[in-house]
Amino acid sequence: MAVFIIENEEFNVEKKVLSENRLSAAVNGEEISLNVFKEGDNFYLEREGILIPVFFVSDDRNNLYLHIEGETYLVHRKTVEEQAEGGSQGIASGEIEPPMPGKILKIMVNEGDKVEENQVLLLMESMKLQVEVKAPFDGIVSKLKVKEGQTVNAGEVVVKIEKSV
Repeated sequence: MAVFIIENEEFNVEKKVLSENRLSAAVNGEEISLNVFKEGDNFYLEREGILIPVFFVSDDRNNLYLHIEGETYLVHRKTVEEQAEGGSQGIASGEIEPPMPGKILKIMVNEGDKVEENQVLLLMESMKLQVEVKAPFDGIVSKLKVKEGQTVNAGEVVVKIEKSV
């Protein structure tokens, strides 16, 4: 069984079947099935007969950044050590990283600002897509490490948030 953190929520995933285009798994004990297609270098999910493009990039810290229908999701696969410790990298510490390399278009917060979970912190452009980087929890922006127009890499900390008590 693998443990994933998606948008700060933990999921236990047990892969059941992986056929040519179909993936079946138990997610937190609930059976789900997905049709996944690859055409050239592109991947698609099928929903109600419509193919939805899926873009993704991974880093060397067990993070996968999925971009589906205008939304970007950070998916972190917990290592055996993290599962034993009960921790995750980056998010829990408030160190916010961009989902993929790109250029910072607009910064929506300042150091010292109070932010709410899922509030947009900054807008960036990556692979001709505009991507929102959001707060993982309520807190205060303790450090802003980028400027508008700056190019950043995946895995580079761009904002630090201290959790509200």
